Amino acid sequence: MEKEIDSKAKALDFAICDYECEHNNLKSGYETKERKIYTNYLSNDSWMSFQKSMSPLHKNQFLDGDGGELYEKKGRYGIYPPKMASFGSSSRFIYNLSKNIYNFCFEKALPTRVGHIANLDGYLKKNDTDIFVEAKCREIYASHKKTNVNNVYKKVYDHIAEDNSDFRYELEFLDDEYSKYTFYYKNNPIIHFDIKQFICHLLGICANILENNANSKVRFIYLIFNPREKTVFSNPETLNFRDKIYKDYDDTISEINSFDGMKRLFEAVMGFQCKNIGIMDSVECDFSFRLTDQNNYKESF
Repeated sequence: MEKEIDSKAKALDFAICDYECEHNNLKSGYETKERKIYTNYLSNDSWMSFQKSMSPLHKNQFLDGDGGELYEKKGRYGIYPPKMASFGSSSRFIYNLSKNIYNFCFEKALPTRVGHIANLDGYLKKNDTDIFVEAKCREIYASHKKTNVNNVYKKVYDHIAEDNSDFRYELEFLDDEYSKYTFYYKNNPIIHFDIKQFICHLLGICANILENNANSKVRFIYLIFNPREKTVFSNPETLNFRDKIYKDYDDTISEINSFDGMKRLFEAVMGFQCKNIGIMDSVECDFSFRLTDQNNYKESF
């Protein structure tokens, strides 16, 4: 089976694959019903064993989610393997780290009351705190500098920009439904951090507090796979991408760490949702943001 490595994301898949096949007794090469083999995915036998190891509760959470993580999917160019079978899957990444955390819930869905449902990778209620987790693995190696966004969110971005002069955006009108946005923080373009998704998550969290009397103490854990750990870049093709992967990872961490207004961003979204939902009284919340990787993730709880 040949390894067709044509991107940083795919190179990371194979670097994780080479590590896990060596250390975790896994095999690669998923063969679809069309007899096409995807070498950056778990083999059919390894994928079957992975599913059998899942608790019924956790498996149902992924089955009920909108991600379609556990099934082959028909795409433009044929049948694709289950997304969670990818060695670079963020869902598999967070599952392996969180499956033994008592009462942890995967695929937490929250209505935003603006546009689409906010789908968070993980959720845990711990005493008086609601803990939400978003996991990233290969996703940070694609640019978010220009991203298509439904026009219904423009009023949200306008509210945030009015509240915080450090945040602004530029947009290119596409049609009646979508525009292409570039977001800035302190005049620096936000390239690796998926701020569009993050704001969507905050909309869901804030709506949940206002409508369902959820915990007003919120911790948001942003989990990013550290490519310097549990990878093997011994293959010449993956080695060719290693330094580029390291640079993108470092740039992502620096970009998020420079975003020192996470709490203020949360408060701006809460202010928007109060008006949007029709609750005019201010809501006092205790919001914290923690950036983690696979080495310190569990400590963040």
